[in-house]
Amino acid sequence: MDSKQSNLITIPIDGRMIAKAEKISLQHRSTEKSRQSYLNTLAVLAVDFYCKCIDIETDIPKSSGLNNILNSLLDTAGLFIKHKGLLECLPVLPKQDECYIPPEVKEGCIGYMGVEINEVERKATILGFIKSVHSQRLLLTSLQPLEDFLFYLHKLQQPSSINVKLDIENTIVQLSKWFDGLFDLGWQSELAVAKSIAPINTINVTKRTEITGAKIIKMTNLSEPVLLILHQLQVEDEVEIVLRVYPASESIFLIDGIKMTLLDIDNHPIPRLENVSKSSNWLQLRFKGNVGDKFGLKLSLDTEAVVEQFVI
Repeated sequence: MDSKQSNLITIPIDGRMIAKAEKISLQHRSTEKSRQSYLNTLAVLAVDFYCKCIDIETDIPKSSGLNNILNSLLDTAGLFIKHKGLLECLPVLPKQDECYIPPEVKEGCIGYMGVEINEVERKATILGFIKSVHSQRLLLTSLQPLEDFLFYLHKLQQPSSINVKLDIENTIVQLSKWFDGLFDLGWQSELAVAKSIAPINTINVTKRTEITGAKIIKMTNLSEPVLLILHQLQVEDEVEIVLRVYPASESIFLIDGIKMTLLDIDNHPIPRLENVSKSSNWLQLRFKGNVGDKFGLKLSLDTEAVVEQFVI
């Protein structure tokens, strides 16, 4: 980017940063995803270095861009700013004038930081900041000066854990499309599911069609996100659904009190299909339905809840 700004911050890319980026990028089978993960990691490390220089506290364990499981599932470059939230770091190469915003990073993000990665000169330049985007393409000329970022961060308050957050998707996830390889609304195919996830045992049948999807769920009350797995198995006219929730970090156990509740077509809870974490590695709900049936899943902790809606 040929920027006209004179107050850009340049960060040296050292061997430690490169080694970290290479290690995380090796999780991806695809050359394209491995390359993007490499640039994402360098961008996060550069912004983390910048924040430390100006006494802004970051939290690396909560940063999705440096989390092995989240990075293997999503195109994410999030740096967690303490008491504020997740800042998405957008890497661009020299002479690029725009960058791509992955749809999954638009949820729960406090803003976006543009970072130019110059691999030849081993430097990263912090280009500017923007607090919200309205499309998947961001012109770098839209970025605001870093002074605006500091002012915005100073005013930004940590979201209150008292308020109830109910996030119901406007578009229902159409599970039948998964069999055609069509995933959306933040869901990923089974090929993206981390290898550490325990296999889901299905009933023994001679004729079956099955597929698994995964999605990262972020909640304000949770110190770290969770991984939601949905496995569907078609057996003649019925579809068996298995829903599981795992920690989406290096943690072994889920935070106590996380509850998963199945909802009917009117979003009313089904009491017998409810599970609460208590020293749990994962939670599970299993049921059967028919093609065309609608249902919801509510993940909640204390007063906060996130709802995903589906149609079989």
